[in-house]
Amino acid sequence: MQRHAFTLIELTVALAASTILVAGLASSLYISSQALNVNASQKTRTAAVVLHDLATDLNKAVEFSERTATALTFTVPDRNGDSAPEVIRYAWTGTPGDPLTYQYNGGTVVNIATDVQSFNTTALTRDMVAESLVTPVASNVVFEEMTSAKLASNGSSIAITKPPGTTQGDLLIAAVATDGNVTSSLVGPSGWNLITIGPSGGSIRQTLGVWWKIASSSEPGSYQFNWALSEQAYGWVMRFKGHDATSPINAFAMESGYAILTAPSPAVVSSVDNALILRLAGFDSYPITLNVLGLVGHSLITMDSSSTSSSATSGGAGYMQQSTAGNSGASAFTLVGAEEFTSVTIAIAPEVNP
Repeated sequence: MQRHAFTLIELTVALAASTILVAGLASSLYISSQALNVNASQKTRTAAVVLHDLATDLNKAVEFSERTATALTFTVPDRNGDSAPEVIRYAWTGTPGDPLTYQYNGGTVVNIATDVQSFNTTALTRDMVAESLVTPVASNVVFEEMTSAKLASNGSSIAITKPPGTTQGDLLIAAVATDGNVTSSLVGPSGWNLITIGPSGGSIRQTLGVWWKIASSSEPGSYQFNWALSEQAYGWVMRFKGHDATSPINAFAMESGYAILTAPSPAVVSSVDNALILRLAGFDSYPITLNVLGLVGHSLITMDSSSTSSSATSGGAGYMQQSTAGNSGASAFTLVGAEEFTSVTIAIAPEVNP
């Protein structure tokens, strides 16, 4: 690549550049030039041409390898079709009257302006924060621990101990399964947000309620859930980290009915990458095998019951990571008999790191 040489009486350049935005550098160029003889008009025009070329190159700079007051070496995207970036260097000795030079890919040094009196790129040695254009990266939601409680005889409340490792900002999700349909009266403690309670209708004689909250700095030692009728219950509280701090529940779905050997777990459609898919279920009686989920590809959180009597209720939960937003697909819990059930699937949104 060739550049024409020009003769200048005075060339003064002031440059301001922002720092790297993704993999590139955006620059702003501010120019001041003045000629001091009878050829002022022509010299000003030629100076403007040189500075225009310099500004164009700087605006396409990917990264700098040299930034001093009088020299710049930087790369720009491929210009000659070899799929490799090009290396450009502008330099001045700092001695008034010496030329401003240009070098392309280590080739011949070309004088692009002679009799240069001032060339100063000091502003380019300052880094100024620019808004990042990098797409925020979502981390994974992490299941940490759970606590559970059993009400093995009929009652109207259950208290579940706070997970011992709970700290401020953790996501807590609670589930309570009862024998008998108490959907109209099952309530969580103050400060908990209801996700759903099912079944939504019909004659199902079993209930599952699910709630969430972000842990405060002063959580109580346990959480009490209440209902109107006298029923057995099994409840558990799960603790998570790495979640979206303001809107952790991205989506949920519920299904209920009568299951034989397998209880369906519905699909959920997440709108974020790296969601944690949490599946929960409550069952009438005791149709489960302790700590056996049956959810293919999922990790066990719990599968247990209030008791082994005919008046018992059972519940379980498991989870998996979903790397890409969209439909999680359905799954199924394994049973050892036929019973009524309610299942809930939740997509937990991850924390987004800018």
